[in-house]
Amino acid sequence: MGQGSRRTPEHIAEGLAYVCENVDVVRATLDRGPAGGPARLDELLAALRAGENPTALLDGVHRALRAAQDANGVFGRTRSSSMVTAAGVAPGPPYEPVLLCPRSDHPCARYAWPGPGGVPECRVSGEALRLTTLTP
Repeated sequence: MGQGSRRTPEHIAEGLAYVCENVDVVRATLDRGPAGGPARLDELLAALRAGENPTALLDGVHRALRAAQDANGVFGRTRSSSMVTAAGVAPGPPYEPVLLCPRSDHPCARYAWPGPGGVPECRVSGEALRLTTLTP
């Protein structure tokens, strides 16, 4: 059994954010690795689109990346807890808009700042990122 069952929701969200933001890089790495790696990514993406719990599948992609000689895998790249407050955003209650993963269950930790030119789309589902506010 992998470590997936012991990972925190925040750790899973960070891992999902890495995969979602780097689908092409992850796929290219898995294509160079042992057989079955790309299928694990496809299973994870299908589960995300279906709204299923991605924890075990994300751990499988992590292991497949490691087997493909990616020393960091998914979880070796996740942000540290010291990055909870975004740079340039003062802590406190003022309204600060932010765009987040569109999934309501098991969202990734991807975020973007609203700006001109429309709302960015999720590279996995194709849905627009969800507009919300930062909370203290």
